[in-house]
Amino acid sequence: MPTLPIDGREIHYTENHPDGAHATLLLIHGAGGSHLVWPEAIRNLADVRVLALDLPGHGQSAGPGRRNVGGYTAVVESLMNQLALSGAIVAGHSLGSAIALTIAQRSAVPVKGLILLGGTARMPVGEALLGGWSAAPENAAALVAEQGFAADLPDAVEAVRSELLATGATTCFGDFLACERFDFRHNLSAIIQPTLVIAGDEDRLTPLRFSQSLAAGLPHGRLVTLAGAGHFGLIEQPEEVARLMLEFIGQI
Repeated sequence: MPTLPIDGREIHYTENHPDGAHATLLLIHGAGGSHLVWPEAIRNLADVRVLALDLPGHGQSAGPGRRNVGGYTAVVESLMNQLALSGAIVAGHSLGSAIALTIAQRSAVPVKGLILLGGTARMPVGEALLGGWSAAPENAAALVAEQGFAADLPDAVEAVRSELLATGATTCFGDFLACERFDFRHNLSAIIQPTLVIAGDEDRLTPLRFSQSLAAGLPHGRLVTLAGAGHFGLIEQPEEVARLMLEFIGQI
């Protein structure tokens, strides 16, 4: 994986740059994850330059992690500036969607559009889960992984659980604290970019009503629901999510 120095640490990312690419898409993973949450069908979209990073303290990127969305946003903005990604489309899953919204709102790096998966304008996670990362990280990781899927995909559940534990309790706690602190409700009207909101209708971590409210509050938001999918709908239905992304990219 190529790397970039940001704040004195190496940040890893992947890139697929097909000949004749007509758009650029940056993928931002969620809490405790890495670029691997994005299936190959999404990381290899036809005719699109696709980059997927590991946030600090995640995957192959050096830590430490951050404890607020603004801290992660600054890292992603630095990466975008170094790679000249002005005008890219930014996609985020869960915590990554909060980062994507904040990038668009701050406008330090212009973006063409947003794709938000499992996202919401406010992300309360509760004291029980926050405390779980300190008291019983194995249980916290299992809870997130098991609650994250609607389909019966034991291998995928185990992959998410293992990734969370590999990221580590300290970084995961910081990520979920960042979610808990995030409240974008009063900034939605400032997002002028076309935005695709993708939500699973059986999402137990970010229930559908929150994604519905998010899309309704965005001036140019559109909601697409994945039937029978949970919070990790991008893993449960990768081909459909890839199709929706390509369709959206072709329209803006």
